Amino acid sequence: MVFESENVYIEPIQMVDVENVVEIYNSNTQFLRHHIRDNQVTFQWVVEELESMKSLGFSSCKVLRKDVQKIVGIIDFKIDEESYLSLLMIHKDYANRGFGKQIYKAFEEYAISRHSKRIRLDVVTGYNDKVFHFWLENGFDKVENITLNWMGISLPAITMEKNLYLDKSLVIVS
Repeated sequence: MVFESENVYIEPIQMVDVENVVEIYNSNTQFLRHHIRDNQVTFQWVVEELESMKSLGFSSCKVLRKDVQKIVGIIDFKIDEESYLSLLMIHKDYANRGFGKQIYKAFEEYAISRHSKRIRLDVVTGYNDKVFHFWLENGFDKVENITLNWMGISLPAITMEKNLYLDKSLVIVS
C-alpha cells in the first residue's frame, strides 16, 4: 500500500488490475472523447499508458474501496519537492460520492509526509467545469493557461498549484 484514507487503499496497479483500469477509463466517456477523441480504450492502450507513465517517473495506482475490495478509481502522481498529480479518475458508478475528495486529501497528506512543498496539476478545459471547480474547492490556485500535448492531441489546460507549507518566517505574531 502506498497510502490510504478512511474508505480506500491506494496501491500500485499490477497487470492483473489492467482490465479494471480499462473499465474505469471507459466509464468516463466524456473524458475519453475530449482527451483522446475516442469512446473507449483497450487493454493494450492502458498497458502502454502505464509503461509511459512509469518511464517518466510516475506512480500509477489503483484506488481500492476497503469495504468491498473493489477498484473504484486510479491515480497517477510523481512525488518530489513539487509533486505532480497527473490523473485522478473515479469510475462513473462511484462519482459524486466523496471518493475524489477523500483520495485527494489522502494524497496531500502523503505528499506532505514525503516533504513536498507544493502540488501541481494541469486541468484540461473546455469539457467539464466541475473538474476545475473541484480543484479550486480543494485549495488550488490557477497559475497559467497552457496547451498540453497528449497522444498527439493539443488540449487547452490550466496549470494549478497548491502550496503545502507556509513560510513561517513571514508569520508576524503580535
